[in-house]
Amino acid sequence: MLLAPAIALTVAAALLGAGAVHLRRRKARSFRAIAELRPGWAEVRGRALVPVHVTATTTAPISGREGIGWRVVIEQESGVHGWQTIVRLSNFIDFELEDASGRITVCAANSPVALEAGETRGRGGPFDPLPRAVQRLIIDRASAQGVLFHKGFRWREWVLEAGRVVRVRGRVIQMPGEISVSYRALGERLVLAGGAQHPVEICE
Repeated sequence: MLLAPAIALTVAAALLGAGAVHLRRRKARSFRAIAELRPGWAEVRGRALVPVHVTATTTAPISGREGIGWRVVIEQESGVHGWQTIVRLSNFIDFELEDASGRITVCAANSPVALEAGETRGRGGPFDPLPRAVQRLIIDRASAQGVLFHKGFRWREWVLEAGRVVRVRGRVIQMPGEISVSYRALGERLVLAGGAQHPVEICE
C-alpha cells in the first residue's frame, strides 16, 4: 500500500526529467534562418565559406592546415595537478555563413572568436618531444613566461576550414552596404559580429 505513491512520484520525476532533456535538445536545435535574422543576438547554423573577393586564407601554426581561422592554446604543468596557459593565439579572416535561405558575413577578423571546431590535440614532455612547431611557439614566449622544459606540456589547435558546417552565435548588426539605393546613399546589410565581453562563438 505504501509503495504505490513512491512509485508514482518516481515515474512522475522520470517523465519530468525526460521532458527537460527533450526541451534542452529542442532548444539546442532552434537555429534562426539567415534570411530571417534581425538586429540582436542570434545563433545560426550553416556552411562556412571564403568570400569570393578574398584571395588569401590563414595557416594554422601547428598543423599547417589552411582555413578561415585558427585558435591555439598551449599549457604547461603547474603544481601537482594543475595546468597554466602559456600560449594563447588566434587568427581569423571575415567569412560567409550560408544556409538554405541565404548568406551572412561573419566579422571574425576584428572580433574576438571562441572557436570550438576542427580540434587536434597532443602532449609531451622531457621524454616525449613536442612537435617542432609547438616548441617554436613556446620558445617565442619563454623569456616572458619563465617556461621550464623539464615539465609536461599539452596543446590544442582548432581550425575552421572552408566548407565546414558549424553553429555560429553572435550579434547581428547593421553595416553600410556596397549598393547605392539613392544619390550618395548606401543601403544597409546585416552582419554577425562579437564584442570584448561576448565573442563570436563557433562550434560544431
